[in-house]
Amino acid sequence: MRLTAGRTRLLGLLTAPTVPDRAPRVLGVDEFAFRKGCTYGTVLVDVEAGRVVDVLPDRTSETFAAWLTEHPGAEIICRDRATAYTKAVREAAPNALEVADR
Repeated sequence: MRLTAGRTRLLGLLTAPTVPDRAPRVLGVDEFAFRKGCTYGTVLVDVEAGRVVDVLPDRTSETFAAWLTEHPGAEIICRDRATAYTKAVREAAPNALEVADR
């Protein structure tokens, strides 16, 4: 089956993951581009299970902090050095251990 599809078409075929009530013990956080240079989102990953937990519509600290507040339980948060993520973790999950990439 030689079907051609662009990345926009493939993104449209993705189904939303089932979001758990609690955050995974080890939560991975990173940004990605819906449209490079225009629209960015945040992907949340259960690092131990290796699966996507949720996809947030933007990369703001308010959105991520709200998610952390609604889904407590993250003990370790692996993130990039974006200040928005740092602010959200300090605000909504102050007891979580932060691991930042370089």
